[in-house]
Amino acid sequence: MNPPKLPLRFLEWFCPDDLYEGILGDLEEKFEEDRNLKGLRTARRNFRWNVLRLFHPSIFLRNKFRLIPGTTALLYRHVQTTSRQMRRNPFFTIITLSGLSVTLAFVFMALLFIQKERSFDQFHSGKDNIYRIYQDFRNAETGISTRRSAVTPVPLAKDLASNLPGIKAFTRIGSSPATVFKNQDPFTETLHFVDPGFLLMFDFPMLQGDRIHILGDPLDLVISRDIANKYFGNNDPVGQEMRLALGDTAFLMKVQGVIDPLKARSSLPFDFLLPLEQYKWVISTDLFESYAYGLVENYILLDSGKKLQDIITPMQSALNQGDAAANQQVYYGLQPLPSIHLTDDITGNAQYTSPQKLYFLMMLSVLVIVIACINFIILSTSQALGRFREIGVRKTLGAKSLQLWWQLMVESTLVSFFPAIIATGIAWQFTPLFGRLTGDSLSFDPGIEITLLVFGIALLVAWVTSLLASRIILRSRVQDALSGRNKFGRNRNVLNDGLIVMQFALSMLLVLGAITIRRQMQYIQHKDLGFNQERLLEIALPLSASTTSNRMLVDRFAALVQTNNQILSVSASMNNSRDPWTELAFEQADGSSEKIAYNQIDPNYLKTMDIELLDGQNFKAGSQNNVSAILVNETLVKHFQWDQPLTHTIPGKNFTGNQQIVGVVRDFHFNSLHQQIPPLILSMDLEPLASGITGLSTYVWPSNLYQILVRIGPGDLNPVLGYLENTWKSILPDQPFNYQFVDEVLADKYAEELRWGKALNWASLFAIGIAWLGLLSLMRLSVKKKTREIGIRKVLGSSSSAVMVLLSRKFILLVATGSLVAWPLAWIILDQWLNSFSYHISINPLTFFLVAIAVLMFTTASIGIQSLLASRANPVESLKQD
Repeated sequence: MNPPKLPLRFLEWFCPDDLYEGILGDLEEKFEEDRNLKGLRTARRNFRWNVLRLFHPSIFLRNKFRLIPGTTALLYRHVQTTSRQMRRNPFFTIITLSGLSVTLAFVFMALLFIQKERSFDQFHSGKDNIYRIYQDFRNAETGISTRRSAVTPVPLAKDLASNLPGIKAFTRIGSSPATVFKNQDPFTETLHFVDPGFLLMFDFPMLQGDRIHILGDPLDLVISRDIANKYFGNNDPVGQEMRLALGDTAFLMKVQGVIDPLKARSSLPFDFLLPLEQYKWVISTDLFESYAYGLVENYILLDSGKKLQDIITPMQSALNQGDAAANQQVYYGLQPLPSIHLTDDITGNAQYTSPQKLYFLMMLSVLVIVIACINFIILSTSQALGRFREIGVRKTLGAKSLQLWWQLMVESTLVSFFPAIIATGIAWQFTPLFGRLTGDSLSFDPGIEITLLVFGIALLVAWVTSLLASRIILRSRVQDALSGRNKFGRNRNVLNDGLIVMQFALSMLLVLGAITIRRQMQYIQHKDLGFNQERLLEIALPLSASTTSNRMLVDRFAALVQTNNQILSVSASMNNSRDPWTELAFEQADGSSEKIAYNQIDPNYLKTMDIELLDGQNFKAGSQNNVSAILVNETLVKHFQWDQPLTHTIPGKNFTGNQQIVGVVRDFHFNSLHQQIPPLILSMDLEPLASGITGLSTYVWPSNLYQILVRIGPGDLNPVLGYLENTWKSILPDQPFNYQFVDEVLADKYAEELRWGKALNWASLFAIGIAWLGLLSLMRLSVKKKTREIGIRKVLGSSSSAVMVLLSRKFILLVATGSLVAWPLAWIILDQWLNSFSYHISINPLTFFLVAIAVLMFTTASIGIQSLLASRANPVESLKQD
């Protein structure tokens, strides 16, 4: 059996003669091999794919192209005809070109964004062998995964590298805020603590220093280029000392290297690299050596050719030996480095982009381009039908169908090629604006792949349009064409009607999506969170292992600032409003584990936050009972099904200390509304809970007060902020005054949805606009074709209203049908999106109905104006045409 003929013809067409014979021989040999080993169907499929792979500029550009004089003249004539048609119908030309141009520009920019997001971490030479270790927490009874976290125990990667063959290198990455001094001025910076293997595993460009020997000394320091410019200016930073404060200890670190972190292309952004040994000053030595606490990210580099399963299986077995945490349903997995940036279901410290963002953008691009392409096809084919007499004359003069098809093909290609060129200019101009809309920096650097794809879409639209037009026009008989009769009109109308319905259905889908997202964002912004977020300020305290020291700082600061009448209350807590709160695990007698959120606070916390106390009493300032007292929220009480919570204690088999629930607070949202409110414990000290803790997940440790909360009363904020800063500097001159407003932090958690909601608003307006302009164009074309019929009806006594109904009835019905088609699709898609929020609005059918009515009224008014103008035209002028 021979290979498929169509790919052979295609190969013969584009392949140079001097390469054809050799390439064909190789392809046929491969075809025979595949047929014998994999079967005929697979062999044919592989043959087609191999031919397509050879269609490459390095091959087909070797041909010696020459222009045949007759062909050149014919092509020039087709270009003239196309230009004449475009000038003859400027209204249709503007709508067709503008709609497709803007659409292709949007696709251009969307592809640029997708290309950038998919390029993260691709510059590392060993990227295919670098993996991040993560923990998969599963329900003990069902085995279903409850969460996956890449924040794992500190000793993990080091122990695996020592005990398992096949691990070439490893690094652990911990992070912590710290104070860095420039002369005497303090700045808050984020430090990253790594093993020496970090610089060997990852190919970040080393601008100064020796990557092989750096970070071997505890006082070695590597900084980014931006930090070098910030702290040293034009001076050489290598060999210079920098003073850093970690917890209660200050260090003089020596800069040994300058590195480029490539933040725009890496999921591991950093500015300071310190030896991991220094991380002990941030956490305790016990935590540094424990498997019970997830505190860092662990990365390993496998030997080339090492199978992943050869590592995972022994890794799981090794970690199950003598590991207290492994008695729970905890499994370990390896995540490839290139997948980290586009994975959002494994929590960690690496920078990521939600893959839903890319899916949403791709879906939006597809919907918009389908709407614009439908518009282009409808208008192009409808205009082509007005050329029956021209086609009839050409057939009478001896033109072949293939020649006529070629003419239509050239015309469609030119009409679609212009929008592709215009789209390139629009994309070049608006790419930075598009980047700001998507919350990212974006530059116009498409590369050959994206450019060819955009122009390929334009050509595909041209080919589809020419095929549809030729199918309708070229199959008509000469006598029908010369008389202007179209026996395929019924089929063409069915096609056009179907495309119009699809166009308006997709437009309605976008409009309903934009409205629903807007309603959900309004719901989030106005939902009662259980506390008052307005005019609430958070000030970051320095990291310190001493609870007494920080509590004294809070008391001193509060005593000074509360002399200002505009400051209503001052409090302090362990966790801030931006990061996830600490989660404690308490092992139970049956071996299961209860995970409960935790925050350390002071007695004024409920007052400052404006949180309601439902039962019991609050902490009392200066009371000895505060040491054992804890507060819990409503969800915890419901979780343990307690009727009298003040008579209970937190369950756990390891508790040895005294703990007492003294009060129940109303539920309040300290996570985003995507998540349910979890059980929560509030205490003034970790001591009553410490003995029962068997695991934790946290962004800040050890337990202490790290945030001062200030409730500010009505009035101008600037004088108060200045007063707070001056007071801060009088107490802590060596610490920077870093603050944030809680309402702004909470708004940032939904900034992504707000940005994409705006994008959907613009897309829906564009889609409706394109669909409306297309409908308006079709209406004008319909009026033009029915000019004679309208004149006859007017002469025979038809009223203007009857003519309006005649012209607009069909189009209104099509728009209404499109709305009905969109409803179930919109309901399914929006219901799934809303379910990603634990707290969300419900879909209101009335919204669907009102949107459909609004779109219908708008299109009816537009169609009605066209119909009214046609109905009022002088019938004598209409009949004079024939």
